[in-house]
Amino acid sequence: MLRALVYGLTLLHLGPGFAFALLAFGCEEPAALLGSVCAMSALDSFATLTAGSWFVFGVGALAVFLVNKARTEAPGSGSLRLWSLLALLCFGGLVGASWLLLTGSQYGFLAVPASLGAGWLLLANPQACLGGSAIGSTEER
Repeated sequence: MLRALVYGLTLLHLGPGFAFALLAFGCEEPAALLGSVCAMSALDSFATLTAGSWFVFGVGALAVFLVNKARTEAPGSGSLRLWSLLALLCFGGLVGASWLLLTGSQYGFLAVPASLGAGWLLLANPQACLGGSAIGSTEER
């Protein structure tokens, strides 16, 4: 219960903090990185960026939750792994779409393979692929 409260408070405070950082560093006068967002009023742009940050962070937290849940899943059952794959794809796609919407650059979609790579590092079990014919396995000795 305490862990859920800490996660909730963290997400609650990260949204406005991230929105403030984006506005502070993305709307500088010579060349505004966040063109359309900077054109809105300060309160509207802050509220929009906060809501968007909460949504993206929420999907990211869901992806982390599903990956951690899938780590404890019994072998042979892949439903949680499939859901965690979909959540990781959604998170990477949301980060990429947000970056494209905010800056016009397509480099944000590099978050898709980055999120899949992070999920693979947490979920992969190379020992499951080797089976009993692995070099140096204890069964052959």
